Formats: sequence, structure tokens, C-alpha cells
Amino acid sequence: MKRLFIPTLSVGIIIVIGLAATWAGTAGSSDSQPTSSAVLLCKSPHKKKSVPAKTLQALVRAHERWVEYRANPDAQRMELCQADLSRAALAGANLERADLEGTVLRQAKLPQATLAQASLAGADLTKSVLVESNLSGADLRRARLTGADLSHSVGDETALFGAVLIGAKLNGVSFERAQLQDADLTSADLTGGDFVEAYFYGATLKDAVLVKADLAGADLRRTVLTNANLHRANLQGALLDRARLETARLIEADLESAYLDETNLRDANLKRAILRGTDLRYADLQGADLHDADLEGANLEDAALVKVDLHSANLRMAILYHAVLDEADFLDANLNRAVLIGAKGLRVNFMNADLNESYAPKSSLPHSQFNRANLESSNFVGADLRGSNFSHSDMTHANLQETNLQETNLQNATLVHADLSGARLDSADLRRTNFKGAILSSVSGLTQTQLNAACVDDKTKLPPELSRPAPCSPVKKRTKP
Repeated sequence: MKRLFIPTLSVGIIIVIGLAATWAGTAGSSDSQPTSSAVLLCKSPHKKKSVPAKTLQALVRAHERWVEYRANPDAQRMELCQADLSRAALAGANLERADLEGTVLRQAKLPQATLAQASLAGADLTKSVLVESNLSGADLRRARLTGADLSHSVGDETALFGAVLIGAKLNGVSFERAQLQDADLTSADLTGGDFVEAYFYGATLKDAVLVKADLAGADLRRTVLTNANLHRANLQGALLDRARLETARLIEADLESAYLDETNLRDANLKRAILRGTDLRYADLQGADLHDADLEGANLEDAALVKVDLHSANLRMAILYHAVLDEADFLDANLNRAVLIGAKGLRVNFMNADLNESYAPKSSLPHSQFNRANLESSNFVGADLRGSNFSHSDMTHANLQETNLQETNLQNATLVHADLSGARLDSADLRRTNFKGAILSSVSGLTQTQLNAACVDDKTKLPPELSRPAPCSPVKKRTKP
């Protein structure tokens, strides 16, 4: 045992001493050498030099032979890191796995070039032409591609972390699962691009054009999409939590089952957008246009819908729990079986809306417009509806227990078999209000004068202190002269 222990200990001491020496050497050289990995690893004889056209073509041919068969004696991998290849003519060149880290390729011509898995980290490709090129799996971290044309290129799983693509053309590209975290794509054109499951976390896409782009399942959390054009873009299942989409154009965009938790959508245009089952909790939609949008089953818990336009929108079974609805417009909207528990809004427009079986207990919607709305079997228990207009609305079988209906206009409204137990009707306009079969026995604020103007029947339950008025006379139809 002792003979085995002594050599092992000696080897351990040697390893420790060797490591210490290595650390010391590294620490000593760090002050005199740059820390960039590209600089440390670049051994190209063309470093920081322009490469003549003939030399470049010879290097391309040698590299193509290396890609085809590495054991070829005439084959050699291209190592042009930090070389100057400005305006280089490399159309159709096969540069797969080439070392071009930090290389200057400004205004280079690379249409239909193959750069799959090439090392281009920190490269300068400003205004370069990469039309129909293959960039699959390439390393373009922190590369500069301002004004570059990548139209119809393939860049699946390409690494573009922190890359600058301001004003770049990416229309018709295939960049599935590309890594674009913190990239700058301001004013870039991504029309019709395929970015399925791409990673854009923290990227800037301000004023970008993403018309008909496929972003299904893409991660766009915390991105800046201010004023971006996403007309008919596919964002199904995309992550857009805390993204900035102020004034963005999302007309007819498909956001079904997308996540927009705490997203800023102020003044965004979402006309005819698909938002079925979308998570919009705590989202800011102030001033947004959702005319004809499909929000069936969407979650709008605590969302800000101030002055939002939801004219003719589909909100069937949508959740608006504690949502803020000040001056929102739900004209002709479908809110069938929607949940509005604790929703708050002043002067909300529900004219001609379908609120059949809606569930809105403890909601606060004073001075709102419900005229001609369908509120059949709705639940407004304990709601504050003071000063609202319900003229010609249908509230058959509605649950209005403990509801505040002071100073409301219920003229010609239908409340057949409605339950108003404990409701307040002070100064409410009840002219020709249909209370047949309704429960009014414990309402407060109801006067005989008001009741005389309403329509009741033998099944209407009245407060004990009030007398049952004479039956309503039928409404006279106007005859044409």
C-alpha cells in the first residue's frame, strides 16, 4: 500500500505545480494581450490584410476540396479570420466551416454561397449580398449585417446573438430555431420569413416589417416591436411576455394561444386578429383597435382596456376578471358567457352586445350603455350600474340581486323573471319596463309612481307597501298615412 501511495502523491504534486504555473502564465499575459477569443485564436497570415482576388480564389478552391475530402493533399481549410475581404466576389462559393471570425466582408458578394457552420463571429458584413445563401448553423454572434441582403437565405439554428441587422433584408428566409437574442433588427424587412421557434429574447425590432412572417412558437419575450408591421403574421403559441408592441400593426395576425402577459399593446392595431385562448393577463391595451377580433376564451385578467375598440369582437367565454374598461367600446360584441367579475369601467359602451349568461358579480360599470343589449340569464349580483342605459335591453332571468340600478334608464327593457332582491331602483326610469314574473319584493328606492309606469303581472313579487298597478296597455303601432 505504501509503495503505491508515494508515487501517486508525487504525481498529484506535479499536477498541482503545473496548473499553478499555467495560471500564473495566463495571469501574467492578460495585461499585454487582448482578451477576445477571436484575437487569441486567429493565426491567419492574412490577419488585418487585404487578400488579392487570385489568392482568395485559390483559397476558396483549396477549402472546397477540404470540405469534400479532408485527406486530399491539396485540401486546406480556409482560415481568414480578421482578414479584409471587402467587396470580395464569392458568389456560389462553398465556405462551409470556414474560419471567418472578425473578417471584414463589407459589401461582399455572397449570393448562393454556402456558409453552413462557418465561424463568422464578430464579422463585418455591412451591406453584403447573401441572397439565397446557406447560413445553417453558422456562428454570427455580434456580427454586423447592417443593410445586408439575406433574402431567401437559409439560416436554421444560426447563432446571431447580439448581431446588428439594422435595415437588413430577410424577406422569405428560413431561420427556424435561429438564435437572435439581443439582436438589433430595427427597420429590418422580415416579410414572409420562417422564424418558427426562433429565439428573439430582448431583441429590437422597432419599425421592422414582419408581414406574413411565420413566428409560431417563437420566443419574443421583452422584445421591442414598437410600430412594427405584423400584418397577417403567424404568432401561434409565441411568447411575447413583456414585449413592447405600442402602435404595432397586427391586422389579421394569428396569436392563438400566444402569451402576452404584461405586454404593452397601447394603440396597437389588432383588427380581425385571432386571439383565441391568448394569455393577455395584465396587458396594456389602452387605445388599441380590436374591431372584429376573435378573443374567444382569451384571458384578460387585470388587463387595461381603456378606450379600446372591441366593436363586433368575439369575446365568448373570455375572462375579464378585474379588467379596467373605462370608455371601452363593445358595440355589437359577443360576450356570451364572458367572465367580468370585479371588472371596472366608466362610460363603457355595450350597445347591442350579446352578454347572454355573462358572469359579472361585483363589477362596477356606472354610466355605461347597455341599450338593446342581450343580458338574458346574466349575473350582475352586487354590481354598480348606476346611471346606465338599459333601454330596450333583454334581461330575462337576469340575476340582479343587491345590484345598484339607481338613476338607470330601464325604459322598455325586459326583466321577465329577473331577480332584483335587494336591488336599488332610486330614480330609475321604469316606463314600460317589463317586470312580469320578476322578484321586486325587497328592492329599495322603488316608488308607486315608478311602478305604475312599469308592466307587471300576477306573478311579479312586489314590495308589501306598494300596490299592484293596472296591466300595461299594448303598445300602439304607428300606421302609415
